[in-house]
Parts: sequence; C-alpha cells; structure tokens
Amino acid sequence: MNHRVLVPAIASALLVGACIGGSTGLKGEIRDDGITLAADHAGAAVRLELHNAGAKSCDLVVALTTLAANALPVVDKQVVITNSDGTGIVRPIMTYVEAPPWVLKHIEPGATFSGEVALDSTPKDGSERVLFCNSLGDYQLGRYAILRFDR
Repeated sequence: MNHRVLVPAIASALLVGACIGGSTGLKGEIRDDGITLAADHAGAAVRLELHNAGAKSCDLVVALTTLAANALPVVDKQVVITNSDGTGIVRPIMTYVEAPPWVLKHIEPGATFSGEVALDSTPKDGSERVLFCNSLGDYQLGRYAILRFDR
C-alpha cells in the first residue's frame, strides 16, 4: 500500500476510534440544597466536573436504582447502597474500586471533583443513575440529581 494512502487511513481510524470511545464532559455544581448539572444525559462514559459551591462537604456517589430519586432508602440519615440484584434497592455502579461506602470522592467546599465514570453495561430493568451526596443528612436536603445515559 502506498504511504500517501496508508498514513491518512491510519490517522482517520484513530480519530474515529477516539470519537467513538471518548467520554462526554458534564459540568455541574454541588450546593447545600441540591446538585445541578449542565445536562441530565451523557454517553456511555461521562467525565464529571463538579464544583462544590456549598458550605458543606460532599461524599459523592453514583448509583443505579429503579426507585425515584426522591424515594431512595435511608437509614441513619444516609442512603443505603446494596451490591446485589433486585427491585427497590440502590446498587453501586461497577466502576468503583473499593467496597462500601462506594464514594467517588469526598469534596470539600470550594473544591472541584473531576473524574470519569463508566455508564456502560446498564441493566435493561429501567434503572437510572442517581448522583448524590451521601454524607449524613445530605440526601434529605435534596443533594441529588438524575444522570440519564444515551445508549
């Protein structure tokens, strides 16, 4: 094959591969009374950039559930996360490296979390991703948001 054809073909393949496999950037803000996102949809992988504009710290969690975002199970002022199957539970996403409490990051006031979360392998049971702060009492203050994904 000629170099004039081979080099552009390789470059094109790399560009297409990067576009297909890349993550969607999503910015947002954590406040004392909620989490706002620039959009509620993302691709199969999302690169979150969340600024804590509130006066309280946040233990940031992304989980799967079939429950409404405002109806998650709470015990001792924290959302109960269970690594099992079934309805009516909140499951951790499988990109977490460590076991419970499945916190992506503890974010102090004024700090910004920047990290990628894979949203692939989503079950077909109607589950949605819920992004929330799981420090004591945060969820009850409305510090959560739905993060839908585009298949």
